[in-house]
Amino acid sequence: MAPNTLQKLAIDKELANSVRLIKSGFGQMQQLDGANDFYHMPLLTLSSGFEHFLKVILCFRHLEKTGDFPKPGEIPSGRRGHDLELLLKKVRKECFPAQYVESIPLAKIDLAYIESDELLPFFKALSRFGQAARYHNLDVVLGRKPTTDSPEGEWESLETAILVSRPELLKEFEGIPNSGRVLRVIGAEVVARLERLARALARLFTIGKIGAEARHYAPYVDGFLHLREKELGKTEYSPFGPTV
Repeated sequence: MAPNTLQKLAIDKELANSVRLIKSGFGQMQQLDGANDFYHMPLLTLSSGFEHFLKVILCFRHLEKTGDFPKPGEIPSGRRGHDLELLLKKVRKECFPAQYVESIPLAKIDLAYIESDELLPFFKALSRFGQAARYHNLDVVLGRKPTTDSPEGEWESLETAILVSRPELLKEFEGIPNSGRVLRVIGAEVVARLERLARALARLFTIGKIGAEARHYAPYVDGFLHLREKELGKTEYSPFGPTV
């Protein structure tokens, strides 16, 4: 049975909200520096935004294949629904068929990036945050053994890896007491890596295989779709919930 009007209005709102959350998360990440180490906010916003974005994509793919949106249980929900790694694997499997990847060069580039070491450590950290790490401190309070490291510690270790890989930044960081600029540069690199993911997912709405219905909603992802390589990490985002 084809989707009804209420379902179409709901998927419209869901996609718009997911894009707003991701853009807000980028803006919140850009606010982090030596004076602001509130990692919890951008991690919470980004993990939620990408979770909903991936689920919307899977809904459109299911619609393209079956003529209807998924029923309960046909996409991950509950605790599994917060598993961003699982959701991304499903998108890779269902939305990047071999014929699409082989015939469209950008699709091959996007798939390679989605599977790359440049992205996955950060995406896995967001996934762990969405599932359990956001409760790390509460687990300690309640006497439960946390199943993850503290989200701040894990994210800082990823940023440190970027710092160590950039000798000029490391030298500046060690030589100047005020490390705010260096931290902003690292933050821009983190945003750039996640922007590339958002762009790869946005392309599914235009050149991808998630269906004709999805193309009607492509204007929502224009901000990601048209990002050029030289622009990655340089767009200024509002941390307060921008319009799409």
